[in-house]
Order: sequence, then C-alpha cells, then structure tokens
Amino acid sequence: MPTIPVTVLGPAESGKTVYLASLFRRLAIPRPDLGFHVQLPPDQSTRLNRIYQQITSPDAWPDPQRRNEIWEWEFTCSVRTARNETYSPFSITYLDYSGEHLTEPDGRVEAGNRVLTRIQESKFLLVLLDGVKVLRFLDGDLTLMEDLVAVFSHMLKSRGIVHFVITKWDVLVAEGHTVQGVKDRLMRHPDFRDTVETQLRSSDSAKGVRFIPVSSVGLDFATLDPDGMTMVKKGGFPTPLHVEIPFMAVLMDLFENQLREMERHVPPESQQIQRGNQRLAWTRMVKDRVPLVRTLLNTVATRSPVMRLVRDHMADAFLQFVETQVTAYGDRVEQDIEQLRDRMLRATSEKEALAGLVALFHAKLAEFEAEHPGSRFIREESSWTTA
Repeated sequence: MPTIPVTVLGPAESGKTVYLASLFRRLAIPRPDLGFHVQLPPDQSTRLNRIYQQITSPDAWPDPQRRNEIWEWEFTCSVRTARNETYSPFSITYLDYSGEHLTEPDGRVEAGNRVLTRIQESKFLLVLLDGVKVLRFLDGDLTLMEDLVAVFSHMLKSRGIVHFVITKWDVLVAEGHTVQGVKDRLMRHPDFRDTVETQLRSSDSAKGVRFIPVSSVGLDFATLDPDGMTMVKKGGFPTPLHVEIPFMAVLMDLFENQLREMERHVPPESQQIQRGNQRLAWTRMVKDRVPLVRTLLNTVATRSPVMRLVRDHMADAFLQFVETQVTAYGDRVEQDIEQLRDRMLRATSEKEALAGLVALFHAKLAEFEAEHPGSRFIREESSWTTA
C-alpha cells in the first residue's frame, strides 16, 4: 500500500492540529456523502480523539504544538467496491508540528530540520491561511503577509502540488466575505500574487491551484471575541465545514495517474498467465510420458546388455528423479499462475475502487466550485485567470 506524504504549512496558531482532528472525525465514520472513510493506528486515533474532545469542551481550545513535538498522522483510506468488498488502496501521512519552525527556524533543532526536509520531499502541500489574520488583513493589518512570506520561502523549495486552505472560515462568513472577494484582495498584494503565479508555472500544478475555505468547527460553534483575536465557543456541537475538500483535491491527480498506470500493467500480467499455462501444459505432458519412457527402456534393454544394465540399476532412480522434478516445476508454475490471477483480481478491485473515488471526488469538487466561485486558480495559455 503506497504512502503519500502531505505536509500542512502554517505559522503558529493557524489551526493545523484542530484541522487534522476535525478531518479525522469527519472521515473516521463511513458517511453516505463521502464514499470512503479513514483509519489511523490506535495510538494516533486516541490522541486525535482527545484533541477533538478538547475542541468540543466548553472551556478552552487545544494547547498549541510545542516546538520539540512532531506528530506524523497516518490516514489509511478505505473504500467499498460494488461487490461490497472493502479495499485500502493507499495511506496519507500528515506532519503536525509547531509553526515556529517556519517563521522562526532554528537550524540547531533536530525537529526543525526534520520539518524542512519533509517539506522538500512532500508530493502535496496545504498552505494554511489563518482566517482571523485574513480578516485583519482585509482591514489593513499586514501581519498575515509577514507570516506567509516565511512560509512561502519554504514552500517554493518543494516540487509538490500546492493548495491554499483558509481556516476559521466561519469568522469571514460572519462578516459577509466570499471566497472570490477574499482571493481578489489577497491577489492585490504583490508577494501573494507572485507566489501564486510562480506555483502555477510549475508543471505539477498544470491543473490549477485551489483556494479552499474550511471551518474545523462549523459556522455556529464559535464566534470572534470583541478583542478581534480570540475565538469564543457558543456551545453545541462542531459541524466541520469543507474539511475533506483539501483531502480530495490533493488526491485527484494521483488517482488519475494510478489508474493510467494500472491500464498499462494489466495486459502484461494476462500474457504472463497465458505463458504460465503453456509451461504447465508442457510439464503435464512430460509427466504423462514418464511411463512411456519406462516401457521404451524395457524394450531397448532386451536388445542391449548396456541398456539392460541401465534398466536394472538406474532406471527407477532416474525416472523418479525426473518425475519429482517435473512435479515440483509444475507446482511452482501453478503457484505463479494463481498469484498472477490474485494480483489481477486485486488490481480489478483497486481500479474499481479508485475509479469510483475519482468520479465521486470530481462531483464533490464540481459542487464545491459551484458553491464557491473563484475557488481555483488556473492557467490558460499565457494569461492568468481565476475560475
């Protein structure tokens, strides 16, 4: 099962840990509108559940990640095929760490070096924009952009596909902001605009860069305190909003590439099974003819003293050796054929499962884009446009 490294980039208090806890709670239970679910190792599942319990408690929010703490969460994705078989085609690892490693790096800290190495190796990057800081940016406070410049410098060292995620979207919705409006304002800042355009020039981002609003707690669970910085809980239960959309977005290209790879590999396996069946037929023919060899040897022995000597002293041992070797070879060929058939059946199930996910994700992302116009940056010919 392949493991796909995804790194969440965000300065301190941008909501990385809360987002991952909400993502786990949203995806841990099979839901009709998703078509898949995830599992984590028991210790990781327990820890994320505890973090989520802190989110739902009326008292305080989860403590920020300490600088020396790094967690790597492994989400194993499981889907059901039309034959009601559960299949787990891949897992995703998310790295969780203190945002200070990005904004205040310390080369002497081993944890920080691990974070920076992981960023460079990741196939997918999710850049978190703190919704509270975005709101203040819209009012003229440039703290958000100062944090992002440090994040962008690390992001551009990676060749991975990048998507931007606005956390705490409920804060912006409460003020009447839209995805299109927020994105347009951010694109007026030269540092943000130039970074997006640089990313769009990357061949890995040929299909565009998404701009995804999420709320880890939903629209009615918390509100912004009059101080403009603190989130205050209102009570009730969190209803995470759009937290699965970044998960779906980063996997679309991967799924499509994997399906194409499967198409290329199935025919050779079919040919190998055909060749295996031919070898099996040959071994059975040889085995069937061993008694005929014995009869022929008896006939020749009546006319030749040398062959009589061979028959009397070596024939049984020789023929038994031949028969044993042919049988063993035939058994190996049968095992090879069975393994190839099992692999093809698994590939069929995998292809069916992944094809179903691709169709589902296409539909969900199209529905999301219709609900939030302007949620994707795309490149058309030589001009930069938004969709």
